[in-house]
Amino acid sequence: MRVFAALLLLSLMAAAPVGAAEHSPAMLRLLVADSLPPPYLTRAGEGVEPEGLAIAMCRKVAARLGYGATVRVAPPKRVPELMRAGEADMLCHVAPEWYAYPDDLWFGRRLYSADNVFIASKDAKPVCDDCPVPAEVATVIGYEYGDRVGQAFAGGASTRRDVRSEENVFRLVQHGRIDYGIVSEYTFHYFAGDRSDLSIKGYAARYHITVAVPRNGPISEAELMAASAAIRLPDDVAPEYRAFLGLPKQK
Repeated sequence: MRVFAALLLLSLMAAAPVGAAEHSPAMLRLLVADSLPPPYLTRAGEGVEPEGLAIAMCRKVAARLGYGATVRVAPPKRVPELMRAGEADMLCHVAPEWYAYPDDLWFGRRLYSADNVFIASKDAKPVCDDCPVPAEVATVIGYEYGDRVGQAFAGGASTRRDVRSEENVFRLVQHGRIDYGIVSEYTFHYFAGDRSDLSIKGYAARYHITVAVPRNGPISEAELMAASAAIRLPDDVAPEYRAFLGLPKQK
């Protein structure tokens, strides 16, 4: 009997983690494109947990839904493929007009808005709403802009020099290899800091950034809308991101 009691006790002890696991939050698999510039994606690589504003906001939405989260980064071309293959539960930093298959996803409420801005040297002419788009502009491959800028490129009034990242755009303008560039305003503040001889010379377009989940996944549209509505900048943003949102530092 003693042997049987010992075996029973061991069996119950082995089963204990199963019961404990019920009290642990389920995990959502977050997916983010590895092409995002800082501060949206500030750290990513082999054996490194990805970080950045887009991930921080995405984690907050997941937490409001009652989930923990793991994060995966992937090239932009693979993102729709991974979502369609069921290998991710939530897509971070997305707008419906950017995504190849928007009918596959439920999109949450706007988390924040990102302005694309013209940058140039401080003594360059501003790009106003009625001004012509500069003759040559450094841009990022695959980025789309507002109607006025798009028409200037399509009609040949301006030419775009496409590079692989917003950081490259910033460096081209900083080193005088091209006069004007288009980057996210947050990205400009990230790279410019307080020491740049560059400045914002006009606005190209505004995009509303949110998160999205597969329509056939575990999260309903109503749940996503409610959870994303609860997230607000600047109240929910970590202090290290405030400078890139044009906000004063907290004391």
